[in-house]
Amino acid sequence: MKNNKPIQVFEYKQLLIGEHGFTKSHWESLGWYNEKHGGDFFSLTPKGVRFNQYVGVIQVGNLTIEILPKISQVVEKGDKDKWQSVLIDMLRECSWMQIYTHDKAALRFKYNSILEAYLELFIQECEELIRQGLVKKYRAVDNNCGALKGKLLFQKQVQINLVHKEKFFTRHQVFDRENLYNQLLLKALKLIPVLSQSPFLKDRVYNLLLSFPDLNDILVTEETFQNLVFDRKTTRYKEAIEIAAMLLLNYRPDISTGHNHILAILFDMNDLWEEYIYRQLFKNKPSDWIVGKQNYKNFWKLTNSKSSKIIRPDIVIHNRTSDIKIILDTKWKIPDNNIPADADLKQMFVYNEYWGGQNALLVYPNANYSDKPVYYEGSFSLKDKSLTTHRCGIMKMAVLDHENKNLDRTIGKRINKFLNDKIFI
Repeated sequence: MKNNKPIQVFEYKQLLIGEHGFTKSHWESLGWYNEKHGGDFFSLTPKGVRFNQYVGVIQVGNLTIEILPKISQVVEKGDKDKWQSVLIDMLRECSWMQIYTHDKAALRFKYNSILEAYLELFIQECEELIRQGLVKKYRAVDNNCGALKGKLLFQKQVQINLVHKEKFFTRHQVFDRENLYNQLLLKALKLIPVLSQSPFLKDRVYNLLLSFPDLNDILVTEETFQNLVFDRKTTRYKEAIEIAAMLLLNYRPDISTGHNHILAILFDMNDLWEEYIYRQLFKNKPSDWIVGKQNYKNFWKLTNSKSSKIIRPDIVIHNRTSDIKIILDTKWKIPDNNIPADADLKQMFVYNEYWGGQNALLVYPNANYSDKPVYYEGSFSLKDKSLTTHRCGIMKMAVLDHENKNLDRTIGKRINKFLNDKIFI
């Protein structure tokens, strides 16, 4: 019997064996998966599993676990559903959940889980590709034919057709739908009934499978997707292929028992917060601003060696009119008593030095909405008093809107206005 409702836990929380149908068998499977990935995504405890900064969804056997972001330590009724929606919206805004021409209205049911949101987006893309017609490509085929076409393979001809003189073993070109693009989509579609608990999605998949030709199964690796080249005819496949890659490369069947397959779609919340802030800033920037992401410079090099260290701030903003630069570094955490960590402050000082900036900001999430960013100004003490002091402020930005219900999509406008009024003057 499959669970219809996913287990929902917040980041940095623990899920214990015996809670919500989470069994020792699930715990062992997660341990096997985590070991294969260097222990990055969570940690096992003697009685359960403790999650860290990675959010998203893990399906282990018949159980779906959602790890949700959270700011406040106080959990209220409805918070889990709210933060599930916020996470999906943030992934959309960052194009980490590709929907492009689709919008919320096109999604036809309320998801039980984040995984099902991805599955329906993939099904939608495949339905559109079927409607447009699956791409055909030329491929070489070695076959025993009744007529001579293409290139005659003499060695095979002698081996196979010594008696059958009327046959020709040839290598020739065929133009059909047997190609890597269609094979990847079909392989991912066949995986959905294993992963999904939704009759609605399963019915759509089975209808899609009836429309697909019988194609060869293929072995899929990361190189399979890295070597794909999209041209004029196949560029429409990009969104579907991206989700297919996410499903196929993250799916791990349990070969020993066949019960607890694992699919993990996880995102580092620090990276997602950084991407969201960058995209919102870029979308709302004035024409005389240059907003750059993750520019890097060489910082240290081992003498007579290629080994080196680089430094890379999250976001650099350059106002061309005033020729002022400001460094933004995003942190998905709440600083204790509004005091940044020593390592973060040292990092910002170096960024100002190397990028010629006098201003730096550490951008944190805030649990409470305010029209203006919550800002605390700070500056570095310099040994040489004649030098201009670097500033490093703290900015706390609300993730949720003024109703405390949905993702705040005005964050870029509000940061830009604050910077323009406070610094770029």
